[in-house]
Amino acid sequence: MRNRRKKIRTDSFVGKVFIICVFVLILGNLLVPNKKDSEEENKMLTGRPRMTLGAVISGSYAQQFEKYQSDQFMGRNVLRKLKVTLNRLGGSRRENDVFIGKKGQLLEDIAVPDKETLKSSMTAIKGFTKEHPDVPMSFLLVPDAAAVINSSLPPLAEVADQNASISMVKKQLGDSVQWIDGVKALKEHKDEKIYYKTDPHWTTLGAFYAFKDAASTLGITTDFSSGYASYPVTGDFNGSLASKSGRELDVDEEISIYVPKDADNDVIVNYVDGQKKTTSLYSTKMLKTREKYNVFLGGNTSVVDIKTMADNQKKLLIIRDSQASCFVPFLTPYFQEIVMVDPKYYSGTMNDIMKTYRITDVLFLYGGNTFFQDNNISGVLSSE
Repeated sequence: MRNRRKKIRTDSFVGKVFIICVFVLILGNLLVPNKKDSEEENKMLTGRPRMTLGAVISGSYAQQFEKYQSDQFMGRNVLRKLKVTLNRLGGSRRENDVFIGKKGQLLEDIAVPDKETLKSSMTAIKGFTKEHPDVPMSFLLVPDAAAVINSSLPPLAEVADQNASISMVKKQLGDSVQWIDGVKALKEHKDEKIYYKTDPHWTTLGAFYAFKDAASTLGITTDFSSGYASYPVTGDFNGSLASKSGRELDVDEEISIYVPKDADNDVIVNYVDGQKKTTSLYSTKMLKTREKYNVFLGGNTSVVDIKTMADNQKKLLIIRDSQASCFVPFLTPYFQEIVMVDPKYYSGTMNDIMKTYRITDVLFLYGGNTFFQDNNISGVLSSE
């Protein structure tokens, strides 16, 4: 009888503590102001969804509210750090599709190409080249770190064969484009710092090696082997893979820019949609934020028009993702005008760009993971 009473009192106490904890969490979530973004995760957080009859009936309100609760949960950062720590103690070498590799190298998992998306992109690219037979078009597909420095992957880690996927793209495009072998260029220097440790982008050094291999294909015949000087612009960069995985957040990396030694590098950069003009390829204000990689051209934008001092009539269109941002400074001495378009943010067509800017050359420049999942390419290459 005594043990039974003791058990009842214990169960009652546990139940009350549980109810109090739930009440405190509910009250805390109601009182604590919502955050717009998470600096630790380097992402925007979901705000409170607006309740409408249509949203409730369709079920979209419930889905949005679930995301809202997940993002705005009180103590979320503490619990996230605890989860990462426990996973680490348990031997986990992967967090949120990020591998925690050897010597702390973070590597994004390789995305498996979406067959229908890739088919549409290939068809659109080949159709675009046929519409402009007199315009030289080149293609540089940048492999992700896990495809090049795969020796840094943790033991027993398995990733998709991105190099095989890139070879497939090369074969399918055939003679419609001039192929630039980014895999070869980077693998030859895989023991150097060609990728950041905490970010999915290649370093400026990696981009420079690819540029050296791409130069002749792009019609650049000038000897530039010793024509650039490298300058560090920050030494405390901690990239998006660290934010995404919750690991290596204490690692500081260097970002460098490459400047031509002899060529006149004066430019006028026009952010077309933002109606903003500058005289620099670099946005130094971004060095004061967590997204320091965006020092290159200020980050994601739809159309950037760069006018240079190059003494020729060559006008280059770069259809690109963010990997192109640190690549384009190498090109400014050799093209009178460079127009950069990111299909993810651009709502027009490339034929409009070709006519408006009288484009003479085209370069497709994408990171592997982005290209194999991007469903915007076929839309912007359409002639309609």
